[in-house]
Amino acid sequence: MGWTNSVPIFHDDVTYILQSEIPDTTIPYIDDVPIRGPATCYIQANGSYETIPENPRIRRFVWEYFQGLNRVVQRMKYCHGTFSGYKATLCASETTVVGHRCTYEGRLTGRASHR
Repeated sequence: MGWTNSVPIFHDDVTYILQSEIPDTTIPYIDDVPIRGPATCYIQANGSYETIPENPRIRRFVWEYFQGLNRVVQRMKYCHGTFSGYKATLCASETTVVGHRCTYEGRLTGRASHR
């Protein structure tokens, strides 16, 4: 039917498009493209979040996350790739990727959940 090997071919295409972002920003798995954020929320001693100097209303960890997200989205856009808005999860404190719950505490196995 013409679809033989379509999954590995698709994965190879996505991996090629995003090769400069692997492994620091993303490690695509077939059609999942998780974006790795910073390892910390930059919480200061007083309990507030560190912000960026250019705009003290933007938290540093959000700014850093969006830098990687923007690069991935732009690379896909330039190659005429698309994302499903319905299936996309952006800026979540935890998500499930290939059966693993990914949180600030690390990758956890067990019951999968979305927030």
